[in-house]
Parts: sequence; structure tokens; C-alpha cells
Amino acid sequence: MINKMNNQMVKTDRKITLIGQNGQAEGQLVDLSLIEAGVLTKRGAREGTHLELVFEVPALKEFITLHINATVIHRHNSENAIYLKLSFSPLNESDSLALADFVDYKTRLLELGQHKYKN
Repeated sequence: MINKMNNQMVKTDRKITLIGQNGQAEGQLVDLSLIEAGVLTKRGAREGTHLELVFEVPALKEFITLHINATVIHRHNSENAIYLKLSFSPLNESDSLALADFVDYKTRLLELGQHKYKN
């Protein structure tokens, strides 16, 4: 299930919490795949920083709170926040299944929207 879709980045807008060694920050999850995420936050982190990304997704017929360990692989300032791209550490099976279900759902919605407007 992860092979083909793992680089499929979907757009989303979910509240997140980033937890680091020196504190935590709230933010928005804006991009998501099975291996990476893009977040906007007021508090930045350096590339190479290890963080815990916490967010909730509707997946597997319920709302699931994910706690994903990740490393900052890119950062830049945006208009009103700092964009961080996070690379996930290996996921446990339950987090992987929930994330795959959510990304698949978002991908299907995108594909349905594209087909709808092509006609």
C-alpha cells in the first residue's frame, strides 16, 4: 500500500502541535504524504531538528490522533509563519495504516474533483 502512494503529497488544513526538546508550538498541517509533511508554525526549528508531530485525522472510520517522530529537512519563511518540511521516522503499523487511509481519501477527493470539472 505504501509503495505507489508514498510520495503522493496531498493538501490539507489540520491543526497540529510540534513538540521539541525545548518546548512546543501550534501550527497548521498543509501538506501530507506517507513519508513527509509540510507545516506552518510561528516558531521555527533548524534543519536536522527532531520533533514530534501530533495531529488528528479521520481514518479507518474514526478520528485518530497520530504522534509521529520527524526530522526537519527544510524551512523557509512564508508571509505570516515559518514553513517546515518534516521527514517521518519509520511509522508503527497502526499509524501507517491510519495515515495511508487518510492520504488515500484525500487523493480520491482530488481525483473526483478533477473528473467532475473535465466534463
